[in-house]
Amino acid sequence: MWTCPRCRHKFVHKNQSHSCGNYTVGDFLRGRPRKAVDLFHYFIKQYRKIGPFRLDPVKTRVALLTLIRFCAINRIGEDYIDVHFVLTEPHDTGGRFRRVENLGNRFYIHHLRIRQKTDIDGEVLKCMRLAYRIGKRGHIAGIGKRTAG
Repeated sequence: MWTCPRCRHKFVHKNQSHSCGNYTVGDFLRGRPRKAVDLFHYFIKQYRKIGPFRLDPVKTRVALLTLIRFCAINRIGEDYIDVHFVLTEPHDTGGRFRRVENLGNRFYIHHLRIRQKTDIDGEVLKCMRLAYRIGKRGHIAGIGKRTAG
């Protein structure tokens, strides 16, 4: 692990690109609508059932990380949250994902808008578990297999 000497954030790789600064979850949520803040907390609570992770707030989002960042809450709207999951292959969950970005055929960033608690159903939970495994570097042979939840 490498620790940035300026902001003290920890990273897997030395000199990893990041928005250097001291941000808080409170900063990200400040002034946001109550319904969306409640969805944020519910989403985090559901993820904590899968396994332990750290919240890593940066200037524009709150990332979830274990060894690497595997998910982020990118936006808080009037009555929704926008999240993304980092996966190693594209997944089709019946059109739930708004967009899937291909990062060099290595990672696929799956963007999802959550408007209500019931949007976090079995299919979304499956993707949450897969992303968590990526965070534990379980996509690398033999690492993190027992923590996939």
